[in-house]
Amino acid sequence: MTIESLLIDYGYPILFVGVLIEGETFLILAAYLAHRGYLNQTAIIGVGALATFMIVQALFHAGHRYGPRVLARRPKWQPRISRVQRLLHRYGAGLVIGFRFLFGLRTIIPLTIGMVHYPVLRFTLLNAFGALLWTAIIVVAGNGIAQFIETFVEDMRQHEWLIIGLLAVLGGTYGLYHLYKQPKLTEEVRPMQE
Repeated sequence: MTIESLLIDYGYPILFVGVLIEGETFLILAAYLAHRGYLNQTAIIGVGALATFMIVQALFHAGHRYGPRVLARRPKWQPRISRVQRLLHRYGAGLVIGFRFLFGLRTIIPLTIGMVHYPVLRFTLLNAFGALLWTAIIVVAGNGIAQFIETFVEDMRQHEWLIIGLLAVLGGTYGLYHLYKQPKLTEEVRPMQE
């Protein structure tokens, strides 16, 4: 059973779990299915925003409660945490809203923000806004990609003989070019005398 068929059969619960695990992949696939009429785009944004909001809140509270103990056991994380603290100091609320767009730091940022005792209510509000913004952007982009691919494939079907002919000409030209560029024999071959 494919992810696509799971989403078609079980819809939004699978989307919710999928966004918890791997956000963009499931959101883009769901956006494609919405484009095809299987799911509702507004519902996808709602479910996706709720899932990403909840996982980030859990990470924030885990960092708030267990962060120093975890860091004591994993000193290799200190450079990444120091980097996040510098980013938080520099960008403040912008980091809380936009960190989902930073690959490789998505887990450590909410943990670190929780560890530095960022105000809980402020984080929750900014996280809700960031979750909705991120999900909407990914879903709208996924829908745009689906429309582009569908249009591109449709255009290719209308001109398939032209494309096949063009590829045949290009392939033949390439083959003739390499045949022409073959090294020439410089010595004549003499018949063997017995």
